[in-house]
Amino acid sequence: MASEDFIIRPARPGDCKEIARIIKELAEHQGLGDRETVTEEALREDAFRDKPYFRALVAELPGTAADGEVSLAGYAMYYFCYSPFVRRVMYLEDFYVQPSHRGRGIGTSLMKGVAKIGVENNCNKMQWVCLNWNDIAVKFYKKHGGKDVTVDENWHLFRMDRDQLTAFAGM
Repeated sequence: MASEDFIIRPARPGDCKEIARIIKELAEHQGLGDRETVTEEALREDAFRDKPYFRALVAELPGTAADGEVSLAGYAMYYFCYSPFVRRVMYLEDFYVQPSHRGRGIGTSLMKGVAKIGVENNCNKMQWVCLNWNDIAVKFYKKHGGKDVTVDENWHLFRMDRDQLTAFAGM
C-alpha cells in the first residue's frame, strides 16, 4: 500500500534500528520508559529467522533520510496463533504511529495491511489488546470494526512474566 506521503510494506532486517527507536518512543508514551525494551539485534534475530516469532509491516516515509537510512513513521507487529474455537488467528501484538504522523491515514493503512495478510492466510479472527486509558486508540479500533471483548464477552487477560513463568515451571 502506498500514498504520496508513505509506503506500507513488510519490515526488512535493515528496519530494525528504526523499529527499536519507535518501540522506545512507544514505551515512553505508555509510561513504561523505565522497563527494558527490545534492541535492534533482538528484533532482527526474532523476526528474520527460519521460524520467526513475529512479522511486521512498517510505514516508510520516502525521501526523508539524508544518510540513506529509511525513516519510519510507525509499525504493526503481528504473529499467527490458533484457537480451538475458530482455528486460525492473527494476533496484532504491537501497533504504533508516531504522534507527529497521525491523521494522515498511516494507522488505518497499517491495520488494513495486517488484516489483508490475515485474510490471505485464512485467519478467522484478529485479536489485540489496548490500554484502558487510551481512549484515542479505543475509538480508532471501534471505528474500524473492532469489538471490545472485555466488555462484550467478559474475558480477562492473564499473563506470567519471566519470573513467574520460571517459578511455575520449577526451573
